[in-house]
Amino acid sequence: MDAVLTRYIPFVKLISMLEQGFFIPKTNLFVDNWEGSLHLFNGKKDHFQTENQLVAAKEWVYVSCWYLDEPESHAMWNSYGQSNDSLAIQTTHQDFKLSCSRSKINMLAYFDRVRYQEPNTAQRLYNDHPIMRWYDEEYSFSDSVFNYLPLQLYHKHKAFSFENEARLVLVDNGATLESNNKEAGLHLSTEHSRKMITKIILHPNSSAWFEDTVRKLINDTYKLNIPICKSSLVGHKN
Repeated sequence: MDAVLTRYIPFVKLISMLEQGFFIPKTNLFVDNWEGSLHLFNGKKDHFQTENQLVAAKEWVYVSCWYLDEPESHAMWNSYGQSNDSLAIQTTHQDFKLSCSRSKINMLAYFDRVRYQEPNTAQRLYNDHPIMRWYDEEYSFSDSVFNYLPLQLYHKHKAFSFENEARLVLVDNGATLESNNKEAGLHLSTEHSRKMITKIILHPNSSAWFEDTVRKLINDTYKLNIPICKSSLVGHKN
C-alpha cells in the first residue's frame, strides 16, 4: 500500500506536531468507547476476552487514524475540521512508515484499511482477511487479548464508512492487563514528523490571514518546503 493519507486537524495540532512530534494516542483516549467492540453490538459474549479485559488492553494499544484518499472529503471537513482555522495534512503510506521506523517505534505494528460492517456480521470477525503487519519481527505477550485487539480495531460500524479510514495500530512491548499505562500516547521525532508532511490543505472557509499565518510558520519559522494550498471546496458551506 503506497497511498496518500490525510488527517483533518485544528491548527493547534499542526503546531504540536512541529514542536513535539506527531502524536499517537492510546486507544482508551478515543471519544468512541465502542472502538474495538463491534463484536459486542449483537449482545453475544466474546469467547476470547471479557469486556473488562478489553478496557484494560486499550491502555497499551496506540492508534493513528487517517483518511485513505487524496481527494478532499466534505464530510471529513465537517467532522474533523469544523473550525475555519483548521487544515488537512497529507503524507504517504511509505513516508509515514519511514517516519515511524526512523523514530525508533519498535512495537508490534499493523497498518491497513478499516473494515465497515453491520453488528450482525460481527461473528465473522476472527475469520476475516488478515491485517497487514508492518514489520516481520515476532512479538509475544503474556495475555492473548493483545493478539486479538488489533484485529478488532480494524472493524467499525458501517455508520462510520464515510471516514474511509486506514489506521496504524501499535501494541506496547510492555503490554499487560495487570497494570495501567501512565503515558497518554507516544510521539514520533520532531525531525521525522516534519519530513513526513507532503502537503497542507487549508480549510475551505479559511481567511487570507490564516493562510498567511500558516505559510509564515512553515516557510519562515521552520524552513520547510511543504506545498500549501487552499481547499478545492472553496464556496461549499459547511
